[in-house]
Amino acid sequence: MSLAEIPSRLERALGKAHSGVIVLAVDGLSSDVAKQSWLSASSVDTLSSTVPSTSATALLTAVTGVSADVHRVPGTVYRNGSGLVHAINGAPAIPDLPTVLERRGATVLARELDLLEGTWAQALLRGCTRVPAPARHKLTAQAEDPPLLVANVVADLDKALEGSRFLWTYVNIDDHVHRHGYDESVHEAMLRLDAHASRWAAKGWTVVAHSDHGQVAVDPDPDLVEAWDAIVREECVIPSGGAGRTRWLYPKADRVEAVFDRVATTLGDTATVHHATELGLPQPETGPVVAVAASPRFPIPDPSARFEHGGLSRDEIDVPFAVWQAVQ
Repeated sequence: MSLAEIPSRLERALGKAHSGVIVLAVDGLSSDVAKQSWLSASSVDTLSSTVPSTSATALLTAVTGVSADVHRVPGTVYRNGSGLVHAINGAPAIPDLPTVLERRGATVLARELDLLEGTWAQALLRGCTRVPAPARHKLTAQAEDPPLLVANVVADLDKALEGSRFLWTYVNIDDHVHRHGYDESVHEAMLRLDAHASRWAAKGWTVVAHSDHGQVAVDPDPDLVEAWDAIVREECVIPSGGAGRTRWLYPKADRVEAVFDRVATTLGDTATVHHATELGLPQPETGPVVAVAASPRFPIPDPSARFEHGGLSRDEIDVPFAVWQAVQ
């Protein structure tokens, strides 16, 4: 079961809900943490994230129901024409795909996403009624304090409930987890979110919460970071792309297999190396040689991160899908 099932699940929920449906899209929450915190949910299923397990790819799949080979956003950084584009802030060409949010006229509290100007956010939120985001400095402060973040999300949702039947909100714990992991403040925030979901359910709302990916602890090896950069300098036509713990290369046309072997030898047991087609990744957006982390020592793009995602480990790929419903 994958994130691509979410639109059809939301359609069914909307058909049965008494007051309406609230969707909490929690960025960066692992399935294990959700199951430890969402104790009053009627059900908590585990779905599979996308490959790579990163927000740009996963959230677009979660609202369109299609995979990256259709929506053409295979990661955070990928080829667009003759160079690279950053999916979140850039202007890549994204197919005009219907989303469950647009189709059902959702009211969206997109928060940080509402401040993005790139085509990815436009594709995600097109056709929705958008509640204006708080000021950027307030969002930054909230992202540093998960319980405060949840308190503000809940307050804004409570204001938006009247006159709405379908609400979708973005809950950004991802920034905090990158720096601190799943610490006590994350668990406390998710317990509070569970309590409010139960409160809304008691008033007749069906509440759905899901994430896009989990995260794992990382400790990148500086020597491997330099070795990866050397391969890019010596063998590739443009810089590397990817998403955290899944990275790809764009070798010169006659060097693909040689680069594949060099990457496998250089990274050793810290990675598995694949051709992009093996992972179902679209080309030319994705480079043909793909390395996936198999160790905390893998050379991630941001060596300062303490936790990261993008890879294929269970903690990154397993994501929660929880539902709270009033007892009939």
